[in-house]
Amino acid sequence: MSDIIKTIKIKTSRDFKDEPINLRCDGVRDGAVELTLNEQNGNYSAAPIPADAEGGIITAIVTLPAGEHTLTVREAGSIKPGVTITEVAGDDRIDIKYGDTRFTSYAYTKSLPKPYLGPILTPDGTSYTRLDFTTTEHPHHRSVFFGVGDVTLEGTDIKNIDFWNEPQMRGIQTHEGIEKIVCGAARSSFTVASKWRANDGRPVMDAECTYTFYNQGADCRFIDIELTFKASYGTVTFGKTKEAGPLGVRLADQLRGDRGGYIENSYGARGEVECWGRSANFCVCGGEANGHMLGIAAFDNEKNERYPTSWHVRDYGLFAANNLYFKGGLKIDEGQSLTYRYRLVFFEGKPDDRNIRIRERFLAYVNPPRVLK
Repeated sequence: MSDIIKTIKIKTSRDFKDEPINLRCDGVRDGAVELTLNEQNGNYSAAPIPADAEGGIITAIVTLPAGEHTLTVREAGSIKPGVTITEVAGDDRIDIKYGDTRFTSYAYTKSLPKPYLGPILTPDGTSYTRLDFTTTEHPHHRSVFFGVGDVTLEGTDIKNIDFWNEPQMRGIQTHEGIEKIVCGAARSSFTVASKWRANDGRPVMDAECTYTFYNQGADCRFIDIELTFKASYGTVTFGKTKEAGPLGVRLADQLRGDRGGYIENSYGARGEVECWGRSANFCVCGGEANGHMLGIAAFDNEKNERYPTSWHVRDYGLFAANNLYFKGGLKIDEGQSLTYRYRLVFFEGKPDDRNIRIRERFLAYVNPPRVLK
């Protein structure tokens, strides 16, 4: 057994099931580590937990009851990634797989006005999201995407550019490159850069997005998103627009609210009538598809502007976080940036199932384990 690096005592306020945690561990080297859960009598229990260390932060996927726990940190051997991320350059996409099974892809083909993440798949290939290139009903809703329907670059004639819909004078989000791909035992991520341009190609602002995936079971998987807009070319204004997220998700047709699916928010409101335009910490949508009960939850982050967000959720399948229409536009001053953070949860079952518990998972997201001195 490898030498002990450190022992960390933590306290969890609730039961954790297959939950990612981040722990400060000064002095740990970047790379693979193992965590061992200690019982009260000092013995080690169960198998070591695969984990990753980066910049003094350890990330692990844990199942723990509420209470105090002692974790022993050891160096590990070579990393066996829980999630693999591979660039498929010839096809302009990045594939994300659990084992040999594709979970999703990030596509940045130049034939479309903006990149997208999708489809999001169960192990048997059933899709949580819609990716239909033949539809005439909101064809710009491609699985998981970003958009703002009214963007102006102050002091120029670039005004009210639409990066949500795709009319003739649309804005274009061009893929500028893959900044980083990291594959670890507990988490894997990739970072991509894009440039949001007017229809004639002139740049309006820069964007960078990191997608993080965790080594979790198929019944409940997270995607963490961190999207940063940079006002690199002048002050940028987002207008008061309904056609916005910036985060947009299009549900698979079988999960639509007008086809037997459901919409709920963190306050218990149900359906489009009660949830549309309402602020809430999270929102969840789902239904039955190919014999599966499938759901998608989106968690807003306390660091986001005007938290909690308002929700632009529709029975026809749109699922978007949108402050701009319901709380008014905003401005990013030249040289400044604006970051949005979200967690998407893709699960098989119902939101209150014992292995899912969406409300508890949101509370774990905003109340991570506390390290005890």
